[in-house]
Amino acid sequence: MEDGARVLRLETSARARLLESILSATRADLAFLTGSPAFSGLERALASSDPREVRWHRLGAEGALLLFLRGHPAVKHLVVRSAAGAALVEAGRRGGVPVLWVSRTQGAGRAGTPGARMGPDRITAVLPYGGALPGSDLEAVRLEAEMDPAVLLAQGRVVGGPAREWDLRDGAGRRLAAEMEGAEDGRVLPDPVEGVSASALGPHARPESLFAGAEVRVEGWSAPSPWLLTCHQSHGAGMALFEPLASRYRTMLALNLAVMGLAILLGSFSIQQARRRERLEVEAREEARVRELERQLFHAERLGTVGRLAAGIAHEINNPLEGMSNYLSLAREDLARGDVTSAQRRMEGIGGGLQRAAGVVRQVLAHADPERAARTPVDLRPVLAQAMEFVRSREEFRGIEFGLELSDGPLVVRGSDVALGQVVLNLVLNACEAQPGGGEVRVTARREGDGVLIEVADRGPGVPPGEVERIFEPFYSTKRSTGLGLSVCHSIVRQHDGELSVDERKGGGAAFRIRLAACGDDERVLRDA
Repeated sequence: MEDGARVLRLETSARARLLESILSATRADLAFLTGSPAFSGLERALASSDPREVRWHRLGAEGALLLFLRGHPAVKHLVVRSAAGAALVEAGRRGGVPVLWVSRTQGAGRAGTPGARMGPDRITAVLPYGGALPGSDLEAVRLEAEMDPAVLLAQGRVVGGPAREWDLRDGAGRRLAAEMEGAEDGRVLPDPVEGVSASALGPHARPESLFAGAEVRVEGWSAPSPWLLTCHQSHGAGMALFEPLASRYRTMLALNLAVMGLAILLGSFSIQQARRRERLEVEAREEARVRELERQLFHAERLGTVGRLAAGIAHEINNPLEGMSNYLSLAREDLARGDVTSAQRRMEGIGGGLQRAAGVVRQVLAHADPERAARTPVDLRPVLAQAMEFVRSREEFRGIEFGLELSDGPLVVRGSDVALGQVVLNLVLNACEAQPGGGEVRVTARREGDGVLIEVADRGPGVPPGEVERIFEPFYSTKRSTGLGLSVCHSIVRQHDGELSVDERKGGGAAFRIRLAACGDDERVLRDA
């Protein structure tokens, strides 16, 4: 218990010395500020008829006050007064930020500003202008500064320490500032007794807690000196802090006291950097999680396309299955008659049906991951015809009239026939779904200059003009869907160095156009070979 009380007294004394150093340094800086040339002849310059002289002198004085407030957070108000007491230039804080106060030319300051509250509770320092030489004719201005004791006391705060209550009073026993530091089980220590002089406070003011006090000697400030800094800490918090550190604390006490001021500054900087690093790590993890979710959504959209494709080609698998069933029945009859040769021909037909069904299944699986497909010269005519045939067979699209117009010559581009087939299939399915009551879907493809133009047109409601720019954005949809279908198509076309656009179709509806670069003659020969 005695060790804990001794540690508390040492910490309280160190914090008192810190407050003394801050007050002394602030007073010294104020004395230095009064010698600034910005205040030389200020009253006469502000009364000048030359607006440029008034402006430059006022800017110099205001800049000096704002720079001082920026470097001294415990000072909350500065005012330069004339010999008659009129406020010439005034600056203070609003929300902790240094700002200028618009002063009047007479009185103690503008009503509602810090300078207007001239009461005994203020802690001020008044310094005359120190730049005038003896016998000079410069006006006698003076600088008044007001200290915020709460901010002053907070500059010695320790983050993460035990529950303590700090109390700062002047020599007359008037409380200047108080704060709670740390916490213990959510309990707040009781308030100190009001109206008790600093000399009357002693170690028995709170029997249930440890007590320490230290004088803060103040010179040049309006509050009577010496001030008294007191600290109350519960016994449990003192012992919990002291026990694990007792052995090392005794050997390092002298060093800790010597570097305490520097440690406080470095500690606050380290905490700031640690919080910043933690925030950046959290943001990086969140960004990685969002990218993973986007990848999963794109993959889910591809799988959805496969499901839609599977529904459209179910008859393609059913046809070979029916043929295989017929061949199997005939083969049984041939075997019953002993005609082995005919039965072998039936089995060959069954094998052909199996190969056809397997080819359809492989094509569906390839649509599930089109990025793995090789980039080779591709003739788009069979790709377009196959996509139209897949959709045409869907029962729900029987009310739609399908049209396919292809040029006579080959339409060869370099890319993946699976990926390009997925793009065309998505566009055709979207066109059909835009016409639930029936309509028309027309697909055309032709050479256009050095490229190939594919157009998928429908007679649906079309794309509103305001949505044309956003229709290819991820997660943007005009219907109840994931909003990734057109984004995936746009991404695949861009991977093929092409362009996907949408326009209004004459007579009503929408027209999606795909422009791809055509292959050269050497690549076409390679494809034909």
